[in-house]
Amino acid sequence: MIGFGFDYVNVAKRPDMNFGDNGKDIVMPMLTVSIPIFNNSHTSKTKQNNLQQEELLAQKKERLNALKVLLDTAINNRTSARISYETQAKNLKQAKYAEEILVKNYETGTLNFKDLLEIQELQLKFEMNIIESVNSYYVQTTIINYLTQQ
Repeated sequence: MIGFGFDYVNVAKRPDMNFGDNGKDIVMPMLTVSIPIFNNSHTSKTKQNNLQQEELLAQKKERLNALKVLLDTAINNRTSARISYETQAKNLKQAKYAEEILVKNYETGTLNFKDLLEIQELQLKFEMNIIESVNSYYVQTTIINYLTQQ
């Protein structure tokens, strides 16, 4: 710290003394300099700033890890949707073969119409699962593109 100032002293004239400056007022300019020998406040500020920097780096790493987890999850879900699509397509193909056999059995009179409706209902279920798998695949692809394009 640096300080500036003036000190003023009013001096009365003394009759018993005889010198040249008898009775002149005194003006003293003052300058003060303070040097901190124990700078604990500076040390604590430095430590505080270092801790804040470490905290920010930790938050950055946490966000990066969270984004990586989201990306990995999206990739796994997309792979799962593709496998589900392939499985449902195979099941649908087998159900169509079964339907052809059941239609021939129905034509010959050895099969009940209810059994034929059940296999068609199963085919519809497989087709709906295929649609859901395709939807899930494209949603996960969109998430992957979003995370990798940023």
